[in-house]
Amino acid sequence: MLQEQRYSFLFYTLSLAFTKMSILVLYLRILVHGYMRIANYVVLAIVMACNIWVFISMLISCIPLAAVWNPAIKGTCLGLAVTVGNSILHIITDFIIFVLPVPVLVKLKMTLKRKIALMMVFSLGFL
Repeated sequence: MLQEQRYSFLFYTLSLAFTKMSILVLYLRILVHGYMRIANYVVLAIVMACNIWVFISMLISCIPLAAVWNPAIKGTCLGLAVTVGNSILHIITDFIIFVLPVPVLVKLKMTLKRKIALMMVFSLGFL
């Protein structure tokens, strides 16, 4: 049972990483201005680095790795602080991905009512 949980955490981490990267690749098609494109590449690099760190920290959370699911094996495990740190990294990158297109949305030439509606659509993705 615990081994299955461990693998589910690894696949969950990978699914979060690929979802965030797919949103940022979509932003590359939408945000075509020079400074926004550069900002998007920077955020993409940050997200990739953070997710590589999270994945590696999940893999080395206990040495030997079998100590995660078998309490009979003596091992050295990382503490709860690493898990909390990884969660904070995910929250920060989620917020950055949410805020990235806002300057472009504000500058769109449309009525205020439509801008608010468009911001609300983007806000649904933040949930």
